[in-house]
Amino acid sequence: MRSFVAILALFVASIAPATAQPASRCSRDVFPVAGQSLAVTVCAGAPDGGKTVAVSETFKTAKGSFDQSTSIEVLPGAAASRAVHDVSLAPLGLQYTLHLTLAFRETAVSIEHALLLPGAVPLK
Repeated sequence: MRSFVAILALFVASIAPATAQPASRCSRDVFPVAGQSLAVTVCAGAPDGGKTVAVSETFKTAKGSFDQSTSIEVLPGAAASRAVHDVSLAPLGLQYTLHLTLAFRETAVSIEHALLLPGAVPLK
């Protein structure tokens, strides 16, 4: 009976990590732009050989949305790797550019800083 319980315990322990919910690779922020809410979602892909990580971005308002992608160069041994990325909001009918600082830590990406141009309006 003890060996059955031991085998059952090992079986459960071996499948627990496989069924556990993975850590979120995405982050979502909402910024006020020209009197409307702009939702920005950024998601990290898997690191490409440990050198770069692909980042997919979605920009959405009540009037529409568009997707874009960029990448972040992964710095070996660094707590975080960062990239600066400028995004024109013209596809949403907005005459602004969003200046973003993206940060990749472990398996997730987030917006560390956001600035609205022209006017250098800090959003985050």
